[in-house]
Amino acid sequence: MDKASFRRLYELGELSEPAPALSVVSARELQQKSIPPIRFIVDGLIPAGLSILASPPKYGKSWLCLDLCLSVAAGKHFLGYRVTGCGCLYLALEDSERRLKARMGRLLSGREAPEGFYFATEAPVLDSGLLDELEAFLAAHSDVGLVVVDTFQRVRGAALGREGAYAADYRETGALKRFADAHNIALLLVHHLRKMGDDADPFNRVSGTTGVTGAADTMLVLSKEQRSDSTAKLSVVGRDVEGCDMVLQFDKELCRWVNMGDADAFAEEQRRREYMASPITLTVRKLLEQRPEGWTGTSKDLLEAGKYIARAQLASTSQELAKKLVDMAELFLEYDGIVYDRKSNGNGGRRHSFAYKRAFEEIVDDEDNPFIIS
Repeated sequence: MDKASFRRLYELGELSEPAPALSVVSARELQQKSIPPIRFIVDGLIPAGLSILASPPKYGKSWLCLDLCLSVAAGKHFLGYRVTGCGCLYLALEDSERRLKARMGRLLSGREAPEGFYFATEAPVLDSGLLDELEAFLAAHSDVGLVVVDTFQRVRGAALGREGAYAADYRETGALKRFADAHNIALLLVHHLRKMGDDADPFNRVSGTTGVTGAADTMLVLSKEQRSDSTAKLSVVGRDVEGCDMVLQFDKELCRWVNMGDADAFAEEQRRREYMASPITLTVRKLLEQRPEGWTGTSKDLLEAGKYIARAQLASTSQELAKKLVDMAELFLEYDGIVYDRKSNGNGGRRHSFAYKRAFEEIVDDEDNPFIIS
């Protein structure tokens, strides 16, 4: 039986993999052994081996994959990361040639496509010769270092007998990983997420059992808070990459995802911008400009001030404004050094007080100071 026939029967589950002989090396031998470094197709993001990119349907992951292949084939940066230029094979199994040509035209903006970028819109499934077809293709195209399968579901075979879901998931992803490792290429599977938006860990939402994620070397998950959001978070974790979360924004003019930076830093900057643009911030700043020693008044007073200073309705009711002020208390102090406090006015209402921290510290010993907390 030749090697290809044996592998095909093994992938079908009709043969068991021969038990390898126990090969033992000493720690000192391992220290002296020459082991080549990990090959990265996209530095720090996509190494050789099996990677999975997952997101809900219609989130733009096919645009991301097409841009990835174009960038790698051209040897240009992808999402700001340096790439190792090489040939690419994109199995776009949910697209037509017409759609691919149109999308590629948008991404290239009239430029000529790079050499070494190949497409296929049809492919056999795993138990019908997919790996043999890929083997033959790589033999004829030695420059190819990246293969993208869009989507994984399109190449999955049938479950074997009484095989459970986990066993099937691990068998198929394991076969693809062994293939990628054997050829030292990056094989990227495009996959879907389950509808579990309340789960804080995006990797727990990957469709299928943990047999899918367990076999992969690298996991990339594209997610959004709301489908209509203009930005998405790309979460990355893997054996050979440093885990990270980055914010991506889809540029509708370029039809390309743009890396906006670290997700935490982006969230902090967005928080700061929202604070700076708030009419409440503008109103409080102006009031303290007029009264550097501090300002005290009711919610109604502040609502009226907002109409003239910010030319805006700060809130629909006094109660709503009071809640907004409490929520902004930390922001006042962090971004402007403004200390905020509120106290009962004895009539069932509240009086709100603002002062710059330096002024607050100067008068903190004053018994009549509205900032003193009794």
